[in-house]
Amino acid sequence: MATLTFQEYLNGKVRDVTAPDDAIRTICADAGVEADTDYATATQRQKDLALAYYYVWIASPVLQTGTARDADADWEHSEGGTRFSAKILERYLDMANEIFEEYDLPLVGVETWGFVGRGFGNPLKTRYSR
Repeated sequence: MATLTFQEYLNGKVRDVTAPDDAIRTICADAGVEADTDYATATQRQKDLALAYYYVWIASPVLQTGTARDADADWEHSEGGTRFSAKILERYLDMANEIFEEYDLPLVGVETWGFVGRGFGNPLKTRYSR
């Protein structure tokens, strides 16, 4: 019987998204499992947390995009990465936070700060505020 590793599972979970090996190793380390561990033998907590950290990785801001363009006479080639809307990225954080909340772990990206009255404060309470 063929096994499915965490790395294979995570890279196959979201269409058109493939995390680099170092990102998968970090995601798995945060979840308390090795990237080459058989997915079927892991605990449900490890599976859930690996998925949550993967969602956070997807929703993390990219500082520089990797677009490449090459042209020579009549030939031109261009390639780049997949882009997600802010709404989709927010949904990935929501899904991750649902998992984190289930395990009573700190939530990601839920605080909203702004200027109110006589100083700075947190005027907007999100549904994740406790």
